[in-house]
Parts: sequence; C-alpha cells; structure tokens
Amino acid sequence: MNNKINEINIGGYEKVIHATEKSSGLDCYIAIHSTELGPAFGGARFWSYNKSHDAIEDVLRLAKGMTYKNSLAGLDLGGGKAVINLRNTEKTPELLREFGKVVEYLEGKYITADDVGCEIEDMKIIKEVTKYVIFSDYDPSPATSLGVVRGMQAALAFLRNDFVGNIHCLKGIHIAIQGLGHVGFNLAEMLHQKGAMLTVTDLNGDRCNEAAHKVNAQVVSTDKILEIECDILAPCALGAVINKETVEKLNCKILCGCANNQLSTSMVGYALKDKGIINAPDFIVNAGGVIDAYKDLGHIPTDFHVANIIDGIYGRTMQCLIDARETNMTTNLVAEMMAKKRLEQ
Repeated sequence: MNNKINEINIGGYEKVIHATEKSSGLDCYIAIHSTELGPAFGGARFWSYNKSHDAIEDVLRLAKGMTYKNSLAGLDLGGGKAVINLRNTEKTPELLREFGKVVEYLEGKYITADDVGCEIEDMKIIKEVTKYVIFSDYDPSPATSLGVVRGMQAALAFLRNDFVGNIHCLKGIHIAIQGLGHVGFNLAEMLHQKGAMLTVTDLNGDRCNEAAHKVNAQVVSTDKILEIECDILAPCALGAVINKETVEKLNCKILCGCANNQLSTSMVGYALKDKGIINAPDFIVNAGGVIDAYKDLGHIPTDFHVANIIDGIYGRTMQCLIDARETNMTTNLVAEMMAKKRLEQ
C-alpha cells in the first residue's frame, strides 16, 4: 500500500488517522470516536476544505455525532466518520480505491458508507478493495427524511402541548428547507404530501425550480432562508449553519432538519433556548438512514422492522424535549446525556 498513514492523538477519540497518497491526490482523515457498542459506522464525506484544520474539525464533530446517533437509535454500532479533502484533486476511481485501502487498513474498526459528495457508484468502487463498506442499490435518503418528519411531528405536538389531538397533522404548517440534496428534496416531497407550505433554497437553481414545480414551494435566495418567518426551519445542507451570528436571525418556532451537527457549538443551544426556539437535536431525528443501513449489516430482518425503529424517532424526540423542559436544560445537551447513558450501560 502506497498510502502514508499518520496517527493523530486526540483526547476523547479512540483513533484518528490522516492518510495521503500522491498519485491519486488522496488527502483523508478518519476519526473513530467510539467502538463501545460495536464497530464505528459513519459515511465518507467528499468535500473541498480550504484548510486542513477545517477537515479535521469536521471529521471529529461528525464522528462524535455518529456515536450519539447510533446509540440513541438503539443500534449496536459505534461512531466514526471519514472526510476526503478535494481541495487539490478530483474524485476519481483511483482516489476511491486508495481511500478503500485506508478503510481496509483499519481492519473493521471503521465501516464506511456514502455521505455528502458520494454516490452509490462510488461505494461500489471502494468495495473493490475493502469489505468494510455498506451500501444499497436504492437511495437511503427517504429513510432519513421520514425520521425528520417524525421529529417535526413530535416537536409540533410538544409546542402545542397537544398529546391526544391530531398530533401528526402538518397541513398548513410553514416549513423552510435549507438544501435540496437527496435528503432535503425527499423531505420536501413528504411534507408536501402532508399539506405543509414550503419555502426552499439551494445553491443549485435547477433543484429549486424542480421544487417549485413539484411541491409548489416558494424559492428564496440562500442568504434569506434562515430569516424566513416560519413554523419549522429545516437545515438540510452542511453543518454548523446555526452559529452565534445566524442564531440571532432565526424567525422560526422549531429547528428540525436533516443536516448533521447543525449547531456550531453546544453553547448555541442556550441561545436557541433563550429565543424560545424548540431544537429537535439532529442526531435524534436524522437517524433514519443509518437505521436503514443497519439492515444491510444483517441486524434487522425486514423493511418493516426498519420502519418501526424509524417510527420510534417520534418518541425519542418527545422524551428529549420533555426532559429538557423538566430539567431546564438545552435539548442538545439532554440528547447527549441520553446517548451517553446507553454507552455507559
């Protein structure tokens, strides 16, 4: 193997490596946060980072989030993540194979899957050189979107203090969606079917036009979406979009979306609490995709069992919101405590 692999000692993580390979241009970080519940599972993100520090920061944040996500979903999986920096190169079959060799080097401690910037066809190439990769021949995005819908329904019921009425009704609810990738667009379609009013944005104008046509969505510019007055804001693009600057612009009642690590720091949760915005923690509500992948690992027998676990996102979200209210804590910290409790047990 021509890869140069360096281990980075970072407190709180079981293993962090930086792998490079000259001919393909591979520049990759893999972080294994925890294998307490099983092998670390998390997708591979192909993205262009201006600075290496940004890539390291992203992989660490995402790996920890996967630990919490898998724990809260009741899966026997740990948390890990990979980011491949495309700043000075392009995604090629050669680069994908070199990345696969790095995954194989970890001998099953980390299992990879598709993520931002990665498609099923890429996973097939990676699998040529490692068995530690999971993918399906179908799009797993609807599973993630469905979980977010259940999280939204729980947050709305909590907001209305309505636990016996029509708690699942989204008709007439105004929802702003930031990002129309695979998951975001599926979410828009599901919400449209339930009668929600949608405002959307994306860097891809064609996706915006498609949403306007298919789901009767109002399209706004990317710099306006966070300021939209709405019932629910759904971040469905990259992470850290809710930070100390943007949180002051929010004009929503509920924050509930598909993106990982929506809060730039845990302290932003206090700002949301002060503004009276209900935050449905992302690593609770966006677990549908990893639950679906769990079936491909042989742990869940049928799609009906997958749907049953995804349906439980409603209850897990509600429990988090109730516990946060009773303890006067932020929901993101309560969710972390819920995840850690299972890890400790």
